[in-house]
Amino acid sequence: MLVPLNKEIILAIDGGGTKTDLAAGDINGNIGFLVSGPSTNLKSRPAAKVKEDLFRMLDSLFRNIGDRSNDIAGVSVAAAGGDRPEDQAKWKEWFHQYGIKPKSITVMNDCLAPLAAATKKREGLVLIAGTGSIAYYFKKNGETIRAGGWGYLFGDEGSGYDIGNQALRRVLKEHDGRRYDGGALSLPVLEHFGLEHPMELITHLYEASYPREAIASLGRKVIELASAGNKDALEIMLEAIHELEMLLSAIHAKDEESKNSSLVISGGLFQSAFFKEAFESSIKGTGAVQTIVQADYPPVIGAYICALLDLVGDIPDKVEKSIEMSWQTAKRIKIDGGLDNE
Repeated sequence: MLVPLNKEIILAIDGGGTKTDLAAGDINGNIGFLVSGPSTNLKSRPAAKVKEDLFRMLDSLFRNIGDRSNDIAGVSVAAAGGDRPEDQAKWKEWFHQYGIKPKSITVMNDCLAPLAAATKKREGLVLIAGTGSIAYYFKKNGETIRAGGWGYLFGDEGSGYDIGNQALRRVLKEHDGRRYDGGALSLPVLEHFGLEHPMELITHLYEASYPREAIASLGRKVIELASAGNKDALEIMLEAIHELEMLLSAIHAKDEESKNSSLVISGGLFQSAFFKEAFESSIKGTGAVQTIVQADYPPVIGAYICALLDLVGDIPDKVEKSIEMSWQTAKRIKIDGGLDNE
């Protein structure tokens, strides 16, 4: 059942490396619409394309709710690089250019969205392992400590992209004769992309519209192979888990208090029960006693919760119940390939 939105509307965006989600709700916790579109990562896509896709998402939303741009009370954007002043300025300018001028526009690092989704607060320790990877500790006094999040060109260790990239390296080394696995990894990797020969990978990936996302998608296949006992895939996955542990260790080394915080995990890799269980087992093996938490809501709802925190302060139980009841029944709209699929 579609929940009608009251007078004051909140827009929340989670801009991930693979896709972007937009939620429209009101200040009472009623989520009415969820719009999904392409990645809005400003470090992997041109700003002009990000703006264009944002406007397409907003167009589709307002076609459904009518011309209610004046009813927008707050906007919350959780985006990769959202803590960089230059990126914050772009996002705010785009909303103003679109004609949305709410009481507040908050642009923040995308780590805050899953953290708020899990804790209903903006403090704590969060680890994201999706297309990219990053660990972030948000302290009660407002200070932050981060590790990772340097992007796919020279970072993102332990991410879906990193796992996919490591798998491709092994496949190509086998093709060259620099290693041998009898095709145990090469064949399923080629099958994943619908290819027959390693040489086809060059054209397929270098000419892909979103090569980073294409390679990151292989990460899920590698985890699937690892769960089936593929030796190479398991080695790659365990190395990725080790890299994620190193992100957390770097934060713990800078602030001992972070060890006492629950650890919120988020990102596509943790959607795999096999990967999640292996990660948790590895963390326990280090002697860590942290409680590991995974949010019941997607990150875009966390971004919405952040907007509520800005506008009304703490989240009352009644509002939280409304969020829980409404977000799964919200109308879903998908923007893809320049077309609206409503």
